[in-house]
Amino acid sequence: MKNKTFNRGAASVLILFVMMIVLFSLFAVSQLAGGSMLRSKNEVDAAQAFQVAQAGADYAFQRVIEQAEKDKGVIKEASYLLSDLPISLPDGIDGDVYVQPVSGGMEAWITSEAKIGRVGRSVRVLVSAKDVGIWNNAIFAGTGASGQAINGNVDIRGSVHLLGDGEAFEDLNGNGKWDAGDPFTDVNGNGRWDPGEPYVDANGDGVYTAPEPYNDSNGNGKYDPPLTVTELNSAFSGTAHIGNNYNGIPSTLSSRIPSIPTENGLRSLGTEVRVKHGLIRLQGAATIGQSSPASGDKGTISGSFVNDGYTGNPGAGGVTSDNGTGAKYDLGDRVKFPLIHGVGARPYTYPGNGVNYATHKTFLDANSLTIPVNTIKPNTPAFSYSDGNGNSVQWTPASGGNNARLTINGIVKINGNLDFGEKHTTIDFDGRGTLYATGNIDIHSNILPVNGKLFPTQTAIGFIALQNINLATGPGDAQLSMMGAYYAQGTITSRKQNQIAGTFVANYYDMGTNVPNIYQVPTLSKNLPPGMPGDESIVSLKRKSWRERVPNN
Repeated sequence: MKNKTFNRGAASVLILFVMMIVLFSLFAVSQLAGGSMLRSKNEVDAAQAFQVAQAGADYAFQRVIEQAEKDKGVIKEASYLLSDLPISLPDGIDGDVYVQPVSGGMEAWITSEAKIGRVGRSVRVLVSAKDVGIWNNAIFAGTGASGQAINGNVDIRGSVHLLGDGEAFEDLNGNGKWDAGDPFTDVNGNGRWDPGEPYVDANGDGVYTAPEPYNDSNGNGKYDPPLTVTELNSAFSGTAHIGNNYNGIPSTLSSRIPSIPTENGLRSLGTEVRVKHGLIRLQGAATIGQSSPASGDKGTISGSFVNDGYTGNPGAGGVTSDNGTGAKYDLGDRVKFPLIHGVGARPYTYPGNGVNYATHKTFLDANSLTIPVNTIKPNTPAFSYSDGNGNSVQWTPASGGNNARLTINGIVKINGNLDFGEKHTTIDFDGRGTLYATGNIDIHSNILPVNGKLFPTQTAIGFIALQNINLATGPGDAQLSMMGAYYAQGTITSRKQNQIAGTFVANYYDMGTNVPNIYQVPTLSKNLPPGMPGDESIVSLKRKSWRERVPNN
């Protein structure tokens, strides 16, 4: 009897023990399942929070570009609520995006934080901005000619931007290329097809097809297509150089411009070389950048962005750049040559008041003071003209050992060609103005700011030629020392070892064999003379660092 009672008691204990094990197992499984579900939910929330934070950072990145282009490349502080952004948000998520400028607005931290419940993620990006607009270069070239954008030897200190896009044309048949039309026999020699003259019906449509209209911006009498890898974009030989510092600049120029900027304690122009179409040919001693610069100067250029690369001897071996020589052109189709007249000239909005004009020439014609002068030489008698719109010009001839002086404000228009200066003389300028000629501009004199003023922060002069600008190309002309912003829709030609501080913008450059020196003045893009074409800022924003963070809850 006792054994039966014991056995029943032992069985009860065993059953209770088994039940406890089962209960503990069920509890453990329940806890494990709950923990797994919680971890799974947290992982989903974290992934969603990260994706939203990244989207917020990307949105702020684009907004920084838009804002900086309105403020000459300077980044300003900003903040956004994620709920206000044009992005799709999961239920229950919120957060903020902050833009915090550093380095005087040239860099900024973009911090984007998103949170779902207690789970949050943050994306933090350091970005750097640079105004890569047309006037933030020593030389900016458009179409080119005969397969090149620059011909001859030239020593350039500062950035170079070459498009080689080809001449603008009207694509009448929509095939994306310029069509030369049907070949014909010009019986009467008038340069165009006349009914009755023999022609070859190349497209078989039974009628004569005329060439598509184009803008002969380089004035060579033929259509120039985009430069290619078989048509060399730029030829540099002999002592030609693209540099990142002012080493060797004459005091005549250096004493009249702001000091060169510094980068990590070294004097640097932040030189970048960009070529959209075509090769750069380096021959002989030609170089881009320096491996052994003078003490205190930065020798390497800041960046090389060339789609088709380098050729010649030494070719790429003559390039010393912070990013090597393999980077491609980085601005896509954002940058266009600023044609001011003819086929391809785009509408222009004046930033001063938001008024729209059909072309930049239309703007210049409507907002300039026209004067009855086509020749300005040191002995030209004094004259003065002004209007009620802030445009004025005053000319004082040379006398008593004093240089001739041009005081100009606003935009002053010359119908036809302008013959400016005379060999072996200097013209001093004052004010902030632009000379605009509807033909060519020929320059024969030194052009320097009046004593005691710096170009371009205290005084600035600009030259706009609807056709060409010729420097020291007249009989007996000598080397020139010049400052200014120079725009030619056609060609800029230099025939002497001219010394220029400022920027050249043209479709083509003919620099000859005398190795002129061109020194970029970085402050010019923010202090342009009035009315210069291509005055819009174009900002390149680059990510310098990126990281994901888990913010404190």
